[in-house]
Amino acid sequence: MKNFGFALLASAVVLGSVQRAALAEIFILHNGGRVVGKILNPDERPRKQYVVEVVSGGRITLSVSQVKQKLLTRPAELEYERLRPQYPDTVEGQWALADWCYKNKLLKQRKTHLERVCELNPDHAEARRALGYQKHNGQWMTRDERMAKEGYKYYKGRYRTLQEIELMERRRKDDLAEKEWYRKINCWREQLGTDKDAQARQSLMAITDPYAVEALTKKLKEDKAPQARLLYVGILGRIGSGAGNQALCAAAIEDSVEEVRLTCLDYLAKIKRPAVTEFFVKELGHKDNRIVNRAAVALGKIGDPSAVAPLIDSLITVHKFKEVKKGGPGSMTTTFGTGPGGSGAPGGGGLAMGGGPKIYRVPFRNSNVLDALVILTGQNFNFDQPTWKRWYTIQQQQNAAGLVNPRRD
Repeated sequence: MKNFGFALLASAVVLGSVQRAALAEIFILHNGGRVVGKILNPDERPRKQYVVEVVSGGRITLSVSQVKQKLLTRPAELEYERLRPQYPDTVEGQWALADWCYKNKLLKQRKTHLERVCELNPDHAEARRALGYQKHNGQWMTRDERMAKEGYKYYKGRYRTLQEIELMERRRKDDLAEKEWYRKINCWREQLGTDKDAQARQSLMAITDPYAVEALTKKLKEDKAPQARLLYVGILGRIGSGAGNQALCAAAIEDSVEEVRLTCLDYLAKIKRPAVTEFFVKELGHKDNRIVNRAAVALGKIGDPSAVAPLIDSLITVHKFKEVKKGGPGSMTTTFGTGPGGSGAPGGGGLAMGGGPKIYRVPFRNSNVLDALVILTGQNFNFDQPTWKRWYTIQQQQNAAGLVNPRRD
C-alpha cells in the first residue's frame, strides 16, 4: 500500500485535543452538513442557538432550526472527524481510512469507507469480503442477497421462506388482536353488576369479531359466575366460528351447571355440523359415566342420525372403580352410585392386583343414551343391545336398497 505521509495517523493526540474531545459533540444539520466541536453556551435556557468551538479552530453559531440531531462523541470519533478530510477520495485513500476506523473500533464509519472503495473499484476483493460479500456465479453478493435470490429472507434469527414469514406475521397479528380482546372483555366483565352494568353488557353483546373467540373461551372456562358464562355462550353462539363451536362443545360436556350445558346445546343444535356430532360421539367412550350421559343428551338434542350406531354401542358401558379404605383399620368399602339420568350399575366383578385394593369393572345402563336413541329412531328396545343392532342392520340394508327408513317422526 502506498504511503501518503499522513503524519497524524501515527502521532499521539495531544492532551488538549483529548480534553476537547471528551466534551465535543457532532451536530447533524438539516441541509446534510456536519459540525464537530465543543458547545460554548451549554446552559442557555430556553435554547435558541448553539455557539460551537469547532475542532479545526474558530467558532460558529448555529440556530436551533438548523440542527437536525446532536450526538455526543468519543475521543476516537472526534479524531476521525479531524482526520477524515485528509484522506483522498481514491481506492487507496478510502481503504486506508477504513483500516484506521477498524483499528479504532469505529465500525459504522469503516463500513461507509469500505462501500466507497467498492464504488470506486467494484471488484476490490478485500473490501467486498470485509463487507460480507462472496462470489456467487461470478457475481459479488452478500449472504442476504444470495439467500433472497433463492427465496429466503433473514427473519427472527434465521433465514426463512417468504411464505413462512407471512404466516408468522399473521400469527403475530392474530395474537395481538386476541390479547386486546382479552383485555377488553376482562374490563367489561369487571363492570358487570356495577353502575356500568348496562353499558358493559351492551359492549359484550355487540362482539362479532372471531378474534374475540380465544378470550371468550378462556373466560367461559375460568369465570365462576354461571350468569356470566351464559353471556359468553350467547356471544360465542352468535359469532359461530369453528373455534367458538369447539368451546361450546367442551362447555356442554364440562360445565358444572346444567343450564349452561343445555344453552350450549341450543346453539349447537342449530348449526348441524358433522364436527359437532363427532365430538360428542367421541365422548361416549369417556371413562367417566357422567360424561357419557351428557354426550348422549347432546346427541339427542342435535338430532344427527349418524350417531345411532355409536349410541347403541354405548347403551351399556363398563367403568373401573378402585376399592377405597374407609372407617377403622382393616375396613374396606366401595361405592358405585348411579349415573345421571337414572343410569345404574347392575353389577360387576372385582380384581385384586398384587395384594392391593380391588379394581372393579362395573357395567352401567345409560338411560340418557336410551333416551337419545328413542329421539333419533322412534324405536325403543330398552337396553337390549342385540335387538337394537339387528334393527339397525335392517335399516342400513333397506337404505342401501333405496327403501324408506320407517323411523317414526
